[in-house]
Amino acid sequence: MTTNTLAISGVQRRFGLLAAFEGAVARFNRRRQLARARAELHRLSDAELADIGIARSDIARVVETGRR
Repeated sequence: MTTNTLAISGVQRRFGLLAAFEGAVARFNRRRQLARARAELHRLSDAELADIGIARSDIARVVETGRR
């Protein structure tokens, strides 16, 4: 019984580490996606930004929140 408990505990730990790693990868990918969106908006001219209702100073907020 002790051996089974240790094996189950080891499996749970492994799943915990896997979940933590997957979470870290997801956060990294999300930050990278937001950085690309910010860069893309910064490449637009002020007139193009105005056409879509965004001021240059609002780019970071718009990208983070998804709202104008």
